Parts: sequence; structure tokens; C-alpha cells
Amino acid sequence: MRIAPGVVPSDEELINCYLLKVSMGIPLPWNWMSEKEIYGETTDPWEVLQDVHWEDFHSETKFKHVTYVLTKLLRVNGKTRIARRTKSGTWKGQTSGKEIYDESSGNLIGLSKMFTFYKNKPKGRSGEEEHGHWIMQEFSLAGVCLNFELKFKDYAICRITRMFPKEN
Repeated sequence: MRIAPGVVPSDEELINCYLLKVSMGIPLPWNWMSEKEIYGETTDPWEVLQDVHWEDFHSETKFKHVTYVLTKLLRVNGKTRIARRTKSGTWKGQTSGKEIYDESSGNLIGLSKMFTFYKNKPKGRSGEEEHGHWIMQEFSLAGVCLNFELKFKDYAICRITRMFPKEN
């Protein structure tokens, strides 16, 4: 099932209405997100996301597809660091993270971090890594949400955007 066209959930809604409930094992009345493993050495974003529903957005200069996925975070050696490598590239952090607060209580409930996908340089070639025009905003639980009994830890919701230049 998919989200209604043109509806964009707020950061707070993604944490409170979806991620927290899924992490607690509470079934959602309807789930418009696919669960996908977007991190790992065996896949790339275009392979993992080939069968998800994309919402289309247009501007004068860009055309972009947006989708939401639920994914398990891969911890390096069970520690706090997250592995964000794929078969042919890396999701590189663009921000240190933005705190998300519950509007009614004012409590910290989650974090949002931005990433851009970079393809690895071919062996033997110098220069910059290739920017694949994939942008991801990763939402994870934080603050008071971690006080709940969570059946599924280390999950995140990712808003993934694929950007294309607009053709004339």
C-alpha cells in the first residue's frame, strides 16, 4: 500500500506514528513503506529500490522521485557506529543530525540525518568520486522513545530521493 499522492508526513509523524510503533511491535493499520536492507556490501540503492513505489515531484530545473523505506541499521562490531556502505558506494553524511521534538510534550523523540550516495572511484582512476544524485534523510529514535520497551531496535525510516535534471 502507498501513501496518498501529495501527502508528505512530518518528521514528528514519521517518528511517532510509524517508527516508534514498528519498533514496539505494534501493527500499523496500513503500512505504505517497504522494509528494505539498503545498507550492506551486496546491494546498491537502484537494485534494492527497483520495486518500491516512487512519488514524483517536479520543479523548473529538476525532476525527482521520493520513496520511504524502513531499514535495519548495521552496527559496526556491535558498537554505536553505523556501516553505510553498499556494493559500489557509500552513503556519506552531510549533516551531524537534527533533533526532532514532540510538538505537544516538547520531548526529544528522534534524530534526522542527511546522506548523499557516492559511487566508488574505479580502481586506478584519480579524481572525485561520482555523485549518484541519491539523497537520503534517515530518521531514528532518540530521547524518550528509547525508554519504551522496543522489540525491534536499530531500525530507521529513510526518505530517499532520486534527482534527475529536467529535460527540455
